[in-house]
Amino acid sequence: MRAGDRARTGARPLPIALVPPAVTEDAARRALERNLRILPWWWATRWIWLGEAIWVIYLTTERGLTLGEVLLFQAVYSAVVIAGEVPTGMMADRWGRRLSVILGSVVAVGAMLTFGLGHTIPILLVSYAMFSIADALFSGADSAILFDTLKGLGRDAEFTRWQAREQVIGGASTGVYTLIGALMVRWVPLSVPFVVSGSLSVVGVVLAWRLVDPPREGERHYFTRIGVRAAREVLGRRTLLTAALLMALVTAAIQLMGVAQQPVFLSYGVPLWSLGLFVGVQLGFSAVSAAIADRLGRRIGLVMMFLSMPLIASVALLGGVGGVIWLYPILIMPSLSWNVLWPYVSDYIARRVDNHIRATALSVASVLVHLVSVAVLPLFGFAIDRRGIDAGLAMASLGIAITSLLVFLVWWRAGDHVSAAAEAHPV
Repeated sequence: MRAGDRARTGARPLPIALVPPAVTEDAARRALERNLRILPWWWATRWIWLGEAIWVIYLTTERGLTLGEVLLFQAVYSAVVIAGEVPTGMMADRWGRRLSVILGSVVAVGAMLTFGLGHTIPILLVSYAMFSIADALFSGADSAILFDTLKGLGRDAEFTRWQAREQVIGGASTGVYTLIGALMVRWVPLSVPFVVSGSLSVVGVVLAWRLVDPPREGERHYFTRIGVRAAREVLGRRTLLTAALLMALVTAAIQLMGVAQQPVFLSYGVPLWSLGLFVGVQLGFSAVSAAIADRLGRRIGLVMMFLSMPLIASVALLGGVGGVIWLYPILIMPSLSWNVLWPYVSDYIARRVDNHIRATALSVASVLVHLVSVAVLPLFGFAIDRRGIDAGLAMASLGIAITSLLVFLVWWRAGDHVSAAAEAHPV
C-alpha cells in the first residue's frame, strides 16, 4: 500500500511492537553477517600504507632526523596513544564501536597526507599524533566489534581465528603495499608514496561507514564509570595485568625491529629500492605467522605461548647485530611472536571482562603496551646514537628477555592458565 492509499483509507503502519520478533532477529542477523563480510576488506584498506620500507629512510635522509630521534618520535607516538586510548575505548563502549572505527579511518587518512607533505619537525610530530589518535580509535573498538558480532551470531568461539585472519589480511596487504611503495621511489620522490597512501585509504572510511554496531544487552554505563571499571579489572587482576605486559614486551621488540631493520638492510650494501623486498618478506612472514597462530597456540598451549613468544622476540634482535645478511631470518622473528601472541592475549582479556566495558578494557591493556614503549624506546635510541646499532640491539635483547621471564613468573603463579579458545577448538 502506498502512502497516498494509506491517507485515503485511514490505515496506519503497524507499530514496531507488532513486527514479528523473527523478522527483526533475522534482519539483525543479516546485518551481523554483513559485518563479517565487510571487516576483512576494511582490515586491508584502513591502512593502505605504501611507506613501510622507506619511512625511516625518509625521516633520516629527507627530513634530517637521526635514528635515535626516530625512536624518540616512536615514543611520542606511544605517549599520544596512551593519552587517547582509554577515552576512545570509553567512547566506543558508550556510543558505539562503529563510530570509533569511522573516526579512526578518517584520522588515518589525514595522518598519511600530513606525514608526506610535512617539511618541518613540528608538522611531522602532528602527523605522528594523528597516527596515534587513529590507532587509539581503532584499538579495542575493532576487536570489540568483531567479538560482539561473532557473539551475536553464536560464534564467539571463533574469535581467535578471526583475529588471526585479521593479522593475515593486514600483513599480506601491507606486504603488497610495501613492495609497491619501494618500487615507486625509483621514479618519484620519497614523499609521494605517503601522499598516495592517504588518498587510497579513503576506501577504508567508506567501508567503516557500512558497518553496524552489534546489539548489546543491558544498561550502558556512564562514560566515567566505564573507564573506572575497566581500569580496575585490568590493573587490579594480576592475570590480566601480566598478560598485557607480556604483549607489551613483544611489541617493544617488534617496534625496535621495525625501526632498526631499514638501516640494517642498507648495511648489507643493497640499493634503496630493494628495501621493499626485505620488508615485504618480513610482512609476508607476519601474515604466515598470523595464519598459523590459532593452530600453533592450541598445540603448544597458553603457558608455553606466554613463556616462549617474548623470549623469541628478544633473542631475535641479535639478528641485526653485525650487518650479516644471513642473520636476516632471525631478525624478523618478532613478527612470529607478535602475531601468534596477540590473538590469545586479546581473547584472554576479552573473555574475562563484562561486555559493556570490553572495548575500554582492551584499550587499558593497550595503554600498558604503549607505556612500555614510552619507557624503553628512548633508552634504546640513546644507546644506539651513543654506542651504535649493534650495542643498542644487544642491550635491548638482554633487557627484554630478563623482564619477560620475571613477568611470566608472576602470571604463572596467579594460576589462571585456561584458554577458552584452545578448548573450543581442539587440535
